[in-house]
Amino acid sequence: MRIFLWGTGKVSREIMTHCTTLDTYEILGFIDNDPEKTGQQYYGKEIFPPSVLESVKPDRIVVLAGAYDAIKKQIIENYPSCRDIKIEYKYFFYKESLLKRYNGTTDTEILKLFQYIDKNGLDMFNYPYVEKYMSMEICVHFDEEHQLFYVIHYGKRMYFPEYFTDEKMVADYYRFILIEQDPESPHRYLDDEFCIQEGDIVVDAGVAEGNFSLENIDKISKLYLVEADERWIDALKITFKNYSDKVQIINAFVSSYDEGMYSRIDSLITDEKVNFIKMDIEGNEWDGLQGAEKLINNSEKLRLAICSYHSDFDQKLIETWMDEQDIKHSTTKGYMWYPLLVRQNYISTKFNRAIVRGIKNG
Repeated sequence: MRIFLWGTGKVSREIMTHCTTLDTYEILGFIDNDPEKTGQQYYGKEIFPPSVLESVKPDRIVVLAGAYDAIKKQIIENYPSCRDIKIEYKYFFYKESLLKRYNGTTDTEILKLFQYIDKNGLDMFNYPYVEKYMSMEICVHFDEEHQLFYVIHYGKRMYFPEYFTDEKMVADYYRFILIEQDPESPHRYLDDEFCIQEGDIVVDAGVAEGNFSLENIDKISKLYLVEADERWIDALKITFKNYSDKVQIINAFVSSYDEGMYSRIDSLITDEKVNFIKMDIEGNEWDGLQGAEKLINNSEKLRLAICSYHSDFDQKLIETWMDEQDIKHSTTKGYMWYPLLVRQNYISTKFNRAIVRGIKNG
Protein backbone atom coordinates (compact mmCIF):
# COMPACT_ATOMS: atom_id res chain seq x y z
CA MET A 1 0.00 0.00 0.00
CA ARG A 2 1.46 3.36 -1.13
CA ILE A 3 0.91 6.07 1.47
CA PHE A 4 1.58 9.78 1.86
CA LEU A 5 1.78 11.04 5.44
CA TRP A 6 0.43 14.58 5.87
CA GLY A 7 1.99 16.62 8.67
CA THR A 8 5.41 16.94 10.30
CA GLY A 9 4.50 18.07 13.80
CA LYS A 10 3.96 16.45 17.19
CA VAL A 11 1.54 13.75 16.03
CA SER A 12 3.82 12.61 13.20
CA ARG A 13 6.79 12.43 15.59
CA GLU A 14 4.79 10.21 17.94
CA ILE A 15 3.69 7.92 15.12
CA MET A 16 7.17 7.68 13.58
CA THR A 17 8.71 6.96 16.99
CA HIS A 18 6.23 4.49 18.45
CA CYS A 19 4.39 2.78 15.59
CA THR A 20 6.01 -0.60 14.94
CA THR A 21 4.25 -1.45 11.66
CA LEU A 22 5.33 1.37 9.33
CA ASP A 23 7.81 -0.83 7.49
CA THR A 24 4.93 -2.95 6.18
CA TYR A 25 3.76 0.00 4.03
CA GLU A 26 5.37 1.91 1.19
CA ILE A 27 5.73 5.41 2.61
CA LEU A 28 6.06 7.79 -0.33
CA GLY A 29 6.98 10.73 1.86
CA PHE A 30 5.45 13.54 3.88
CA ILE A 31 3.22 16.40 2.76
CA ASP A 32 3.22 19.72 4.60
CA ASN A 33 1.55 23.08 3.97
CA ASP A 34 4.65 24.94 5.17
CA PRO A 35 6.65 25.86 2.01
CA GLU A 36 9.84 26.25 4.05
CA LYS A 37 9.83 22.52 4.75
CA THR A 38 9.59 21.48 1.10
CA GLY A 39 12.53 19.32 0.05
CA GLN A 40 13.75 18.66 3.57
CA GLN A 41 14.27 15.12 4.90
CA TYR A 42 12.08 13.95 7.78
CA TYR A 43 12.60 10.51 9.29
CA GLY A 44 14.43 9.51 6.11
CA LYS A 45 11.62 10.64 3.79
CA GLU A 46 11.24 13.77 1.64
CA ILE A 47 8.74 16.50 2.55
CA PHE A 48 6.58 17.53 -0.43
CA PRO A 49 4.16 20.43 -0.95
CA PRO A 50 0.48 19.50 -1.36
CA SER A 51 0.83 19.99 -5.13
CA VAL A 52 2.63 16.63 -5.31
CA LEU A 53 -0.87 15.13 -5.39
CA GLU A 54 -1.30 16.54 -8.90
CA SER A 55 1.29 14.08 -10.22
CA VAL A 56 1.42 11.24 -7.67
CA LYS A 57 -1.70 9.36 -6.63
CA PRO A 58 -1.23 7.25 -3.48
CA ASP A 59 -3.48 4.47 -2.23
CA ARG A 60 -4.00 6.32 1.07
CA ILE A 61 -3.29 9.69 2.64
CA VAL A 62 -2.88 9.52 6.41
CA VAL A 63 -3.33 12.87 8.15
CA LEU A 64 -0.88 13.13 11.04
CA ALA A 65 -1.96 16.60 12.11
CA GLY A 66 -4.56 18.05 14.44
CA ALA A 67 -6.61 19.78 11.73
CA TYR A 68 -7.91 16.57 10.14
CA ASP A 69 -11.22 17.99 8.87
CA ALA A 70 -9.59 21.08 7.35
CA ILE A 71 -6.89 19.05 5.60
CA LYS A 72 -9.39 16.53 4.27
CA LYS A 73 -11.45 19.41 2.85
CA GLN A 74 -8.30 20.92 1.30
CA ILE A 75 -7.44 17.66 -0.46
CA ILE A 76 -10.96 17.05 -1.78
CA GLU A 77 -11.42 20.62 -3.03
CA ASN A 78 -7.97 21.15 -4.57
CA TYR A 79 -7.00 17.73 -5.91
CA PRO A 80 -9.94 16.09 -7.74
CA SER A 81 -7.91 12.99 -8.66
CA CYS A 82 -7.68 12.17 -4.94
CA ARG A 83 -11.40 12.32 -4.22
CA ASP A 84 -11.70 8.53 -4.42
CA ILE A 85 -8.70 7.99 -2.13
CA LYS A 86 -9.33 7.20 1.51
CA ILE A 87 -8.09 10.05 3.69
CA GLU A 88 -7.31 8.40 6.97
CA TYR A 89 -7.23 9.68 10.56
CA LYS A 90 -3.94 9.71 12.51
CA TYR A 91 -4.59 6.31 14.11
CA PHE A 92 -4.83 4.50 10.76
CA PHE A 93 -1.82 2.24 11.34
CA TYR A 94 -3.09 1.13 14.75
CA LYS A 95 -6.53 0.48 13.28
CA GLU A 96 -4.98 -1.80 10.65
CA SER A 97 -3.03 -3.65 13.35
CA LEU A 98 -6.19 -4.15 15.39
CA LEU A 99 -7.97 -5.51 12.32
CA LYS A 100 -5.17 -8.05 11.85
CA ARG A 101 -5.20 -9.05 15.51
CA TYR A 102 -8.94 -9.69 15.57
CA ASN A 103 -9.26 -11.08 12.05
CA GLY A 104 -11.81 -13.87 12.10
CA THR A 105 -13.15 -13.08 15.57
CA THR A 106 -16.72 -14.08 16.38
CA ASP A 107 -16.86 -11.86 19.49
CA THR A 108 -19.95 -9.73 18.92
CA GLU A 109 -18.61 -6.92 21.13
CA ILE A 110 -15.45 -6.65 19.03
CA LEU A 111 -17.38 -6.86 15.76
CA LYS A 112 -19.60 -3.94 16.84
CA LEU A 113 -16.48 -1.94 17.67
CA PHE A 114 -15.13 -2.45 14.17
CA GLN A 115 -18.45 -1.47 12.61
CA TYR A 116 -18.19 1.86 14.41
CA ILE A 117 -14.46 2.27 13.68
CA ASP A 118 -14.94 1.55 9.97
CA LYS A 119 -17.36 4.47 9.78
CA ASN A 120 -15.75 6.91 12.23
CA GLY A 121 -12.09 5.97 12.58
CA LEU A 122 -10.29 4.60 15.63
CA ASP A 123 -10.20 6.53 18.90
CA MET A 124 -10.09 5.83 22.65
CA PHE A 125 -13.88 5.40 22.83
CA ASN A 126 -15.45 3.68 19.83
CA TYR A 127 -19.17 3.80 20.57
CA PRO A 128 -22.08 5.81 19.12
CA TYR A 129 -22.86 7.54 22.43
CA VAL A 130 -19.69 9.63 21.97
CA GLU A 131 -21.24 11.55 19.09
CA LYS A 132 -23.73 13.41 21.27
CA TYR A 133 -20.83 15.19 22.98
CA MET A 134 -18.92 16.26 19.86
CA SER A 135 -20.96 19.40 19.28
CA MET A 136 -22.26 19.85 22.82
CA GLU A 137 -22.00 23.46 23.94
CA ILE A 138 -20.07 23.78 27.19
CA CYS A 139 -20.54 26.86 29.35
CA VAL A 140 -17.13 27.89 30.67
CA HIS A 141 -16.81 30.58 33.37
CA PHE A 142 -13.86 32.63 34.60
CA ASP A 143 -13.29 33.41 38.28
CA GLU A 144 -11.75 36.88 38.50
CA GLU A 145 -10.72 36.42 42.11
CA HIS A 146 -8.72 33.24 41.54
CA GLN A 147 -7.93 33.92 37.87
CA LEU A 148 -9.02 30.40 36.92
CA PHE A 149 -11.59 28.91 34.57
CA TYR A 150 -14.32 26.64 35.91
CA VAL A 151 -17.41 24.74 34.81
CA ILE A 152 -20.53 23.84 36.76
CA HIS A 153 -20.41 20.11 37.42
CA TYR A 154 -23.32 18.50 39.25
CA GLY A 155 -24.32 21.94 40.48
CA LYS A 156 -20.87 22.78 41.84
CA ARG A 157 -17.91 24.77 40.55
CA MET A 158 -15.09 22.60 39.24
CA TYR A 159 -11.89 24.58 38.66
CA PHE A 160 -9.05 24.11 36.18
CA PRO A 161 -5.36 24.97 36.65
CA GLU A 162 -3.59 28.03 35.24
CA TYR A 163 -2.29 26.13 32.21
CA PHE A 164 -5.86 25.97 30.90
CA THR A 165 -5.51 29.29 29.15
CA ASP A 166 -8.73 29.61 27.16
CA GLU A 167 -12.35 28.50 27.12
CA LYS A 168 -11.91 26.07 24.23
CA MET A 169 -9.20 24.16 26.10
CA VAL A 170 -11.49 23.81 29.12
CA ALA A 171 -14.53 22.88 27.02
CA ASP A 172 -12.64 20.18 25.09
CA TYR A 173 -11.31 18.67 28.32
CA TYR A 174 -14.71 18.74 29.97
CA ARG A 175 -16.35 17.04 26.97
CA PHE A 176 -13.80 14.24 27.38
CA ILE A 177 -14.76 13.88 31.06
CA LEU A 178 -18.42 13.58 30.08
CA ILE A 179 -17.58 10.98 27.43
CA GLU A 180 -15.46 9.04 29.90
CA GLN A 181 -18.19 8.88 32.58
CA ASP A 182 -21.27 8.52 30.40
CA PRO A 183 -23.53 5.64 31.58
CA GLU A 184 -22.65 3.78 28.35
CA SER A 185 -18.90 4.31 28.73
CA PRO A 186 -16.57 1.37 29.47
CA HIS A 187 -14.68 3.82 31.72
CA ARG A 188 -17.63 4.51 34.01
CA TYR A 189 -16.42 4.15 37.60
CA LEU A 190 -19.89 3.68 39.12
CA ASP A 191 -23.34 2.46 38.25
CA ASP A 192 -26.65 2.24 40.10
CA GLU A 193 -25.56 -0.79 42.14
CA PHE A 194 -21.79 -0.22 42.41
CA CYS A 195 -21.75 3.23 43.93
CA ILE A 196 -20.75 5.54 46.76
CA GLN A 197 -23.03 5.11 49.76
CA GLU A 198 -24.07 7.56 52.44
CA GLY A 199 -21.30 8.06 55.01
CA ASP A 200 -18.54 6.35 53.00
CA ILE A 201 -14.87 7.09 53.60
CA VAL A 202 -13.31 7.40 50.15
CA VAL A 203 -9.81 7.40 48.65
CA ASP A 204 -9.62 9.02 45.21
CA ALA A 205 -6.17 8.28 43.77
CA GLY A 206 -5.51 10.07 40.51
CA VAL A 207 -7.87 12.96 41.11
CA ALA A 208 -7.02 15.40 38.29
CA GLU A 209 -9.96 17.83 38.12
CA GLY A 210 -11.91 15.94 40.81
CA ASN A 211 -15.10 15.13 38.90
CA PHE A 212 -15.59 11.71 40.52
CA SER A 213 -15.34 13.02 44.07
CA LEU A 214 -17.27 16.23 43.38
CA GLU A 215 -20.22 14.21 42.09
CA ASN A 216 -20.33 12.23 45.33
CA ILE A 217 -19.05 14.71 47.92
CA ASP A 218 -22.40 15.18 49.66
CA LYS A 219 -22.61 11.45 50.47
CA ILE A 220 -18.99 11.13 51.58
CA SER A 221 -18.06 11.52 55.26
CA LYS A 222 -14.28 11.63 54.72
CA LEU A 223 -12.41 12.08 51.44
CA TYR A 224 -8.73 11.62 50.63
CA LEU A 225 -7.74 13.23 47.32
CA VAL A 226 -4.35 11.96 46.10
CA GLU A 227 -2.95 13.67 43.00
CA ALA A 228 0.59 13.47 41.59
CA ASP A 229 0.43 16.46 39.23
CA GLU A 230 1.18 19.53 41.33
CA ARG A 231 -0.52 21.78 38.79
CA TRP A 232 -3.95 20.49 39.87
CA ILE A 233 -3.51 21.06 43.59
CA ASP A 234 -4.46 24.75 43.83
CA ALA A 235 -7.50 24.22 41.61
CA LEU A 236 -8.59 21.26 43.78
CA LYS A 237 -8.28 23.37 46.92
CA ILE A 238 -10.68 25.93 45.45
CA THR A 239 -13.07 23.29 44.07
CA PHE A 240 -13.38 21.61 47.47
CA LYS A 241 -12.97 24.67 49.71
CA ASN A 242 -16.53 24.37 51.05
CA TYR A 243 -15.77 20.81 52.19
CA SER A 244 -12.44 21.40 53.92
CA ASP A 245 -13.76 19.78 57.11
CA LYS A 246 -13.90 16.37 55.43
CA VAL A 247 -11.44 16.62 52.52
CA GLN A 248 -7.70 16.03 52.71
CA ILE A 249 -5.67 16.83 49.57
CA ILE A 250 -2.37 14.99 49.18
CA ASN A 251 0.19 15.76 46.47
CA ALA A 252 1.94 12.42 45.91
CA PHE A 253 2.63 9.66 43.38
CA VAL A 254 0.82 6.55 44.57
CA SER A 255 3.29 3.67 44.62
CA SER A 256 4.40 0.47 46.38
CA TYR A 257 7.23 2.22 48.21
CA ASP A 258 8.04 5.47 50.01
CA GLU A 259 10.70 7.77 48.60
CA GLY A 260 10.54 11.43 47.65
CA MET A 261 7.20 12.13 45.96
CA TYR A 262 6.40 8.39 45.78
CA SER A 263 4.22 7.15 48.61
CA ARG A 264 2.28 4.08 49.62
CA ILE A 265 -1.36 4.71 50.44
CA ASP A 266 -0.62 2.77 53.65
CA SER A 267 1.79 5.57 54.61
CA LEU A 268 -0.62 8.35 53.68
CA ILE A 269 -3.65 6.90 55.50
CA THR A 270 -2.58 5.09 58.65
CA ASP A 271 -5.49 4.91 61.11
CA GLU A 272 -8.59 4.66 58.98
CA LYS A 273 -10.90 2.04 57.56
CA VAL A 274 -12.23 3.04 54.15
CA ASN A 275 -15.24 2.03 52.08
CA PHE A 276 -14.24 2.98 48.55
CA ILE A 277 -10.97 3.27 46.62
CA LYS A 278 -10.86 4.65 43.10
CA MET A 279 -7.52 4.45 41.25
CA ASP A 280 -6.86 6.07 37.89
CA ILE A 281 -3.09 6.58 38.01
CA GLU A 282 -1.83 6.13 34.45
CA GLY A 283 -0.83 2.48 34.50
CA ASN A 284 0.54 2.35 38.05
CA GLU A 285 -2.63 0.88 39.52
CA TRP A 286 -1.20 -2.58 40.26
CA ASP A 287 1.81 -0.96 41.91
CA GLY A 288 -0.49 1.31 43.91
CA LEU A 289 -2.51 -1.66 45.15
CA GLN A 290 0.68 -3.23 46.55
CA GLY A 291 1.16 -0.08 48.62
CA ALA A 292 -2.41 -0.17 49.96
CA GLU A 293 -2.57 -3.78 51.16
CA LYS A 294 -2.65 -2.91 54.87
CA LEU A 295 -5.47 -0.39 54.43
CA ILE A 296 -7.42 -2.80 52.24
CA ASN A 297 -6.93 -5.74 54.62
CA ASN A 298 -8.09 -3.62 57.59
CA SER A 299 -11.15 -2.25 55.79
CA GLU A 300 -14.56 -3.93 55.65
CA LYS A 301 -17.37 -3.52 53.14
CA LEU A 302 -14.87 -2.10 50.70
CA ARG A 303 -15.40 -1.39 47.01
CA LEU A 304 -12.59 -0.69 44.53
CA ALA A 305 -12.75 0.84 41.05
CA ILE A 306 -9.32 0.26 39.50
CA CYS A 307 -8.41 1.36 35.96
CA SER A 308 -7.09 -1.49 33.83
CA TYR A 309 -6.73 -0.13 30.29
CA HIS A 310 -3.44 1.79 30.31
CA SER A 311 -1.37 -1.29 29.39
CA ASP A 312 -2.27 -4.64 27.87
CA PHE A 313 -1.37 -6.62 30.98
CA ASP A 314 -3.02 -4.41 33.63
CA GLN A 315 -6.32 -6.28 33.84
CA LYS A 316 -4.64 -9.64 34.42
CA LEU A 317 -2.33 -8.23 37.10
CA ILE A 318 -5.16 -6.48 38.95
CA GLU A 319 -7.52 -9.46 38.81
CA THR A 320 -4.79 -11.84 40.01
CA TRP A 321 -4.02 -9.50 42.89
CA MET A 322 -7.70 -9.32 43.85
CA ASP A 323 -7.94 -13.12 43.73
CA GLU A 324 -5.00 -13.32 46.14
CA GLN A 325 -6.77 -10.88 48.48
CA ASP A 326 -10.05 -12.82 48.21
CA ILE A 327 -11.78 -9.81 46.66
CA LYS A 328 -14.64 -10.60 44.28
CA HIS A 329 -14.28 -8.72 41.03
CA SER A 330 -15.77 -8.00 37.63
CA THR A 331 -15.06 -5.62 34.78
CA THR A 332 -17.12 -2.87 33.26
CA LYS A 333 -18.77 -3.62 29.92
CA GLY A 334 -17.16 -2.56 26.67
CA TYR A 335 -13.60 -1.93 25.58
CA MET A 336 -11.15 0.94 25.33
CA TRP A 337 -8.13 1.49 23.11
CA TYR A 338 -5.33 3.57 24.65
CA PRO A 339 -3.08 5.60 22.31
CA LEU A 340 -0.34 6.51 24.81
CA LEU A 341 2.79 4.85 26.15
CA VAL A 342 2.71 4.00 29.84
CA ARG A 343 4.28 0.79 31.11
CA GLN A 344 4.87 -0.91 27.77
CA ASN A 345 7.22 0.39 25.08
CA TYR A 346 4.72 0.25 22.21
CA ILE A 347 1.27 1.62 21.48
CA SER A 348 -1.27 -1.08 22.14
CA THR A 349 -2.89 -3.02 19.30
CA LYS A 350 -5.40 -4.58 21.67
CA PHE A 351 -8.77 -3.61 23.12
CA ASN A 352 -8.82 -3.66 26.92
CA ARG A 353 -11.44 -3.59 29.64
CA ALA A 354 -11.35 -0.21 31.32
CA ILE A 355 -12.22 -0.79 34.99
CA VAL A 356 -11.89 -3.75 37.34
CA ARG A 357 -14.46 -3.38 40.12
CA GLY A 358 -13.74 -5.21 43.36
CA ILE A 359 -15.98 -5.93 46.34
CA LYS A 360 -14.73 -7.01 49.77
CA ASN A 361 -17.48 -7.74 52.30
CA GLY A 362 -15.41 -8.95 55.23
